[in-house]
Amino acid sequence: MNLKKILEKGYLPKELPPPFNSKSYASKNRYTRAKWDGIIASEKSQKTGENKSAARKRFKDDYGKYSSSQLAIYSLAKGTYSRRKLGIPNPKQFSDLSKAVIENWTLLRSTYKLSNYSESTPVEARARRAVRTKSTSWNNFKFQLIEKSFDKKIQLTLDISQFYPTIYTHSIPWAILGKDKAKKFFKIAISDQVRWQNLLRTSRDAKKYKSADFIDTLVRNCNDRQSVGLCIGPDTSLILAEVIANRIDEEIEKRLHSIPHTGTRYYDDYYFYLNSRNEAENALKIIQQVLYEFQLETNENKVGINKLPFKYIEDWSEQFDRFNFVEVDKYELRNYFSLLHNAISNNPKNSSWIIGYALKQFKLGETVILNENWDFFLSFILQTLLIDSSTIDIIFEVLFIYKIYLDNKSKQKIKNVLISIIEEHLTLNHSFEVSWSLWILITFNINCPKKLVESILESKDSISKLLCLHLIEETLYDGRKPDIRKVKEEIKISSTFGENWLLIYETIAKEWIEYDNINDILDNEYFSIMLDYDVSFYDVERQIRPKVSMVSNHFGGYNMIEVEYDEGEEEWY
Repeated sequence: MNLKKILEKGYLPKELPPPFNSKSYASKNRYTRAKWDGIIASEKSQKTGENKSAARKRFKDDYGKYSSSQLAIYSLAKGTYSRRKLGIPNPKQFSDLSKAVIENWTLLRSTYKLSNYSESTPVEARARRAVRTKSTSWNNFKFQLIEKSFDKKIQLTLDISQFYPTIYTHSIPWAILGKDKAKKFFKIAISDQVRWQNLLRTSRDAKKYKSADFIDTLVRNCNDRQSVGLCIGPDTSLILAEVIANRIDEEIEKRLHSIPHTGTRYYDDYYFYLNSRNEAENALKIIQQVLYEFQLETNENKVGINKLPFKYIEDWSEQFDRFNFVEVDKYELRNYFSLLHNAISNNPKNSSWIIGYALKQFKLGETVILNENWDFFLSFILQTLLIDSSTIDIIFEVLFIYKIYLDNKSKQKIKNVLISIIEEHLTLNHSFEVSWSLWILITFNINCPKKLVESILESKDSISKLLCLHLIEETLYDGRKPDIRKVKEEIKISSTFGENWLLIYETIAKEWIEYDNINDILDNEYFSIMLDYDVSFYDVERQIRPKVSMVSNHFGGYNMIEVEYDEGEEEWY
């Protein structure tokens, strides 16, 4: 693991639209940090005529604000009925945290061997992000369940309620050293500095505690010093959540030693296999006690105790597997989408999974749509999008594969649906649906109504506001140019250490808003350094990279081709 990789691949949430990326941030980080460290060293030193006390006060007054910041928030759809708040840490604080994670990588990795349950242990090899999970997919994890359950009669399932948002950051030292030992060192460190300094010279565990406590501090600095919650999105959170979860796993296994069982965990989902219902109920109580001691709890709605036969696949998936396209005409498409919509009606909580599964064969080019059936197919996928707008990124990929088919009629259909989605989700600050709708409009050069653009710019969604400013830059609006005065005024009273940091930074970097005095808006030396090195978190040219694409041929028709990549080239965005 290296710092550049985690800053480039493990920073921004993968669910953001394609233009958001941190490649330049990662490549310029060593220069940014070197210049910043030089400034800090200079400012910490005593100036002429200053005593040490005055120097410390001046430094705290001028640079104390750089110690912590707020997260930029991205509201992500999780199916039809629930949502997650993803967090994007300020680049200064994320760089500090990532550096500490890399420097203590051996220490953090040593905790992964504590668990005999985990299938989500972070792995570097073949990871598209900084790390991937040990089980490469949910389906791969399900195969592990078959291996674990072959000689057991009862299945106990549960998950940790709101795992990342409710993690107590002080449990990071607990996880690395054990709770009792970590608490002992904590008491010594705050009450007896002489003894503590002696321990740091002689005790390996004391040094481990100091490192773990430092990481805990940096995690809190990313989130306005709050001690509850790991932000969802960055790979640092996956790495640290697994540190905590593995210690929990070890404690669960230790306390279940007298109950014959097998168990496995993927992120915060647990599956245990036992011989009787009574054993499962006793195991559940023990597990809940362990979680309580780490200030966590089970999601009561997802606790289940089931007997053989266990269900390893969903009924609806079998229906799609059995469906065989022969002609791929409008009749077969009608039948297939009728099957899809019926499956959604019967399993509304799993709608996004169902849609993703059903559309997979179109994304992979296994089923090809001819131009003569395009309008019919488009109507169906747009209907599907209206049923569950949390699948908008999946729908976009299908549209992008067939972009050569998009005429004015198709674009008008797409526009009507996207406007409906934006209007529905804008007032709820649903970043995911609004931002992806805007990216689709930008990608296919479709105008957005002026009033709707202005409404987005007046919302609390900084991610969608950036996309709106990009849309305005591309003149993709109906009527006169939208008024940006309100968003400009909002930025003037916002802080680069607050949740609008990304909006402020990129409007300056892209010059999408004209300010009278940039220094009054910025007021952040770290950001000024990044600007000097042309760091940006929004690339207007960046786009998805599907595995296939429909192209025109020499005979006036169309062919589906596989997209080829150079060795080492990204296969996605």
